[in-house]
Amino acid sequence: MAEFQELIKNFDRIRDYMRQFYIYGFKARTEFDGKSARTYDNERRRIESWLADYTRADYTSKGKHVYINVDSKEIPQNPLYTAWKSKSFTDNDLMLHFFLLDQMIEDGNENAGMAQTGAAQTEAAQTEAAQAGAAQTETAQTGSPAPGGLTAGELCDRICADYGVVFDSQTVRLKLKEYEFLGLLSAVKDKKQLRYRLAPLLPPETAAPSPVWDRLMMAVKFFQGVAPFGVVGSTILDREETDNEYFQFKHHFIVHTLEDGVLSDVLAAMKQGRAIAFTNRSGRTGNVFQSRGLPLKIFVSTRTGRRYVCLYQENTRRFTNMRLDSMSDVTPLEIHSDYSRKQDLLKRNLDRLWGVSFSGSGRLEEICIKFYVNESTETYVLDRLYREGRGGEIQRIRENEYLYSGAFFDTNEMLSWVKTFTGRILDIQGSNHFAVAKITYDWEKMYEMYCRNGEESGEEI
Repeated sequence: MAEFQELIKNFDRIRDYMRQFYIYGFKARTEFDGKSARTYDNERRRIESWLADYTRADYTSKGKHVYINVDSKEIPQNPLYTAWKSKSFTDNDLMLHFFLLDQMIEDGNENAGMAQTGAAQTEAAQTEAAQAGAAQTETAQTGSPAPGGLTAGELCDRICADYGVVFDSQTVRLKLKEYEFLGLLSAVKDKKQLRYRLAPLLPPETAAPSPVWDRLMMAVKFFQGVAPFGVVGSTILDREETDNEYFQFKHHFIVHTLEDGVLSDVLAAMKQGRAIAFTNRSGRTGNVFQSRGLPLKIFVSTRTGRRYVCLYQENTRRFTNMRLDSMSDVTPLEIHSDYSRKQDLLKRNLDRLWGVSFSGSGRLEEICIKFYVNESTETYVLDRLYREGRGGEIQRIRENEYLYSGAFFDTNEMLSWVKTFTGRILDIQGSNHFAVAKITYDWEKMYEMYCRNGEESGEEI
């Protein structure tokens, strides 16, 4: 029987669940076929324990639909950050944390003052800790016992002798490695072993923050709302027991924080010039397949906030874009020796990319659109063409008539932009006949709906 717990271990599962049921809100309890109905209830209670102030429910013919309802003008920060702060831990994790730090301090580490931290620590206690640390540092410099740190095996023996608890040496070794990565410990190579000790203390905080600190906090409050990995800024604000009271965001794409873990793995591979393997799940069909490629660039939609990773795939020798919210289980592979050349190749192709599609044929698709623009009163239309045309050529063919032409990988992506000029387009031609037929069909149906009746009754159109 599944037992409800507020904390989580597998973020990918909760990420997928939140997206399907709470973000898009198109699935009901009866449509949850991943596991049992009890699992659905456990996941629902877990999410509602985080987002109780933002969840809503409606009833349809399919049943009860739950979803997240927020107003960007009223939320100080992204409520979905809570999911990142809900990682589970075990009793052993808790005990081992304090056992390790206690042994490091007893070993005479000059950074013993690190153990005396917490919200309730007074300024006097901080001063005392700093003095103790300075005294121990001086002792180490004068030739008195200067410990070189402890190995994982020595820590296991000490913990067993002092506390009567036996930990596997591999468990201790992994925890030490994790703390070194977090900056809590430092490691020194001693022959074939690593010796660990507490990392140096940060300078003690003053009672009155400086004006520079206030400005830094202002920057953090802005960063947590607009940048990728904004959860880092949110965590800093939690530490400082403050909140964002200055900034509101009109276009606040809160859902995309759920894929920040995938984005972090992809960016790490890009920094090292590595290929990646990953699992991709189609949002339309639900099909799951394994894929691989060389990540080169991250694209972000200014309209929806959706993020894509541009990959070069060796098997097809083509570029392709994958949605980050469909990716999971990113694994770094070998370093690509020709990484910079592939980046240069992508840059040369960006001018012919209207959105994110490189199409399937690999050939550029041509398009020509004839516009009617009243040159005396509609210069703003021309301004739009030059500003949003993405490299297309604009020619004046006669008074009040202009021709826009260009070649792109997928002209089908242009259709929503072309429709914004409805009423000013005199003709449209293109090598992608399907895309041209699609938009002309829409215009014909619109004409039948709004103009045909008036024409038949003799009214002026």
